[in-house]
Amino acid sequence: MSMTEIRARNSLDPADMENLVGKMLEPTDVDVMLTGPARVMKPDGKPLCVYLPGALGELRATAWEVLATLKGSYTDNRGIASGAKRYGAGGRSNDAREGRTRGKMVDSAIIGSFGPAGVKQYCRLTAWTGRENERWQALWPTFQHIGDLLGQHVPERYAAQAKAARATHPEWLVPGTPFTTITVNNTYATAVHKDKGDLEEGFSTLAVLRKGEFEGGWICFPEFRCGVDMQDGDVLLMDAHAWHGNTPLSPEPERDLHGRIVGDPGFERISIVSYFRANMVACGSAEEEVERARIYGENRMGARVGE
Repeated sequence: MSMTEIRARNSLDPADMENLVGKMLEPTDVDVMLTGPARVMKPDGKPLCVYLPGALGELRATAWEVLATLKGSYTDNRGIASGAKRYGAGGRSNDAREGRTRGKMVDSAIIGSFGPAGVKQYCRLTAWTGRENERWQALWPTFQHIGDLLGQHVPERYAAQAKAARATHPEWLVPGTPFTTITVNNTYATAVHKDKGDLEEGFSTLAVLRKGEFEGGWICFPEFRCGVDMQDGDVLLMDAHAWHGNTPLSPEPERDLHGRIVGDPGFERISIVSYFRANMVACGSAEEEVERARIYGENRMGARVGE
């Protein structure tokens, strides 16, 4: 495969970049569009992304069959990536004193494993993963293939992630991969954000499945003014700690007041983000984490009784 090599320049100063955070991007935010296999390096020589058109190949069919069943998995906990102001308890605007905040509803699900977070201070499989074990296993070849691509094209970052995976209990890994967790977005264009919780020295991967006719949804790195209009079966290996987001989908699906899609927009775009959650290294076995969950639940209940 012939690969175009590009060295990016910082096109935006920090102040201009901050003005884009949490907002949707426009085509005018992009100067360089990747149209074929390409490797983009940051000004410091570190990898920004590697674009691999059509790299999913025949695995697209099974991936679509399984992941399309997650459609309608709405959440209001995707941070600034949802593209709307977050709100605290009682609908009040975001205030650190109010604790956890919520954002706009977006069609996004997490599958695989998840580490301690929020009120669940223990490691566990996500609900869908534990409930749909047969479908989960059907996806393993797709994630194994994506992992192989990561090792082939970004070997240093793959090695760092594989090292962390070897230090993690195997029950929390996608077998044969350096991944613990996958985020699946359905027909949801993200606002400018950086991913949190994944391994800093590792690398994320993005695969796209699409049906129907639509425009937009470009994945862009506005700091470096480059982007790509990913097609069905494309894979992008990427530094998710760089600012990134999407351009709007066109036509924009009709949505209710909470952000849920109303009716059938006539198209669907599924994005699959595979990564390693950094706090999974500290997880015990599944049996140990079940016991941790039990103790944590009893302690929380005791604290409430004592209030």
